Amino acid sequence: MPAKEVLGIVASYRKVGNCEIAVKAVAERMGDGWELSLVRLPKLEVLPCKGCYVCLLPGMGCNLEDDMEWLLQRIDKADAVLFAAPNYTLGPVGMVKMLSDRALQAVKYSATFRKKPTAVILTLGKEDYRGYSDTALNSQVRTLGLNVVALEHFYCTHPGEIAMADDFVQRVQGLANRLTAGTPAGNVSPDRCPRCFSDLFRVRPEGLECGVCKAQARFENGSLNFFYYHPMFTDEGRKEHFEWLLMKKAEYSSIKDRLREIQDSYREGVWVSPEAAVSPAAASAG
Repeated sequence: MPAKEVLGIVASYRKVGNCEIAVKAVAERMGDGWELSLVRLPKLEVLPCKGCYVCLLPGMGCNLEDDMEWLLQRIDKADAVLFAAPNYTLGPVGMVKMLSDRALQAVKYSATFRKKPTAVILTLGKEDYRGYSDTALNSQVRTLGLNVVALEHFYCTHPGEIAMADDFVQRVQGLANRLTAGTPAGNVSPDRCPRCFSDLFRVRPEGLECGVCKAQARFENGSLNFFYYHPMFTDEGRKEHFEWLLMKKAEYSSIKDRLREIQDSYREGVWVSPEAAVSPAAASAG
């Protein structure tokens, strides 16, 4: 029987850094039936989404010529996904957000992506600077429609330091187990939403609301007691949102003349750029 493929997406620029080591260590413990393929995300060209919604239309695709469609095809081909990124300034490295901004392009893969077991790994130096990084990284990966079954963060700074932690082997083995099983761990950390793993909450009159998936909980007897899960983030809810986006795309033709009038009233402006700061004489001299 041919080996299954686990695709390791490494969002770090650093070669043989902690993200890369974590991905390889987890894959090693998934067993002989798995084979690791690696993608270094910063080596790919992922352009900013233009918000045109063309990729939602039947038979149409994104008209940006970059590596995004290639990456989606690689994910679709894989049997499981490992996604690792470093923490930069209280959040995950920015290119991951660039990836998630193109999530509408991944909708056509939703039937397979939602069955694709995915583990998300964050590396960072200190807890003091974790900020929203692991919750953001997890939610950004989820926007692609992937089935995130595990989320871990590792404290490490120097390349290779991740493997010096006493619990490194135990934790990567746990990630490997959850990936091969294809299901989340039975017990999510008590300070996180059990549906999306977020640890960010808003205060509402009824209690606390998950900042990502809008699940609601009350803090009772020292723990979170979840009593409501918003339907927006069910399969049916995602389908309704997709239909709403298609409706908004169709709506444009009926109001485009009015929209153009508004745009024209704000069209003028003084734009500056590095190119404009260089005079023709200086440019020719250079």
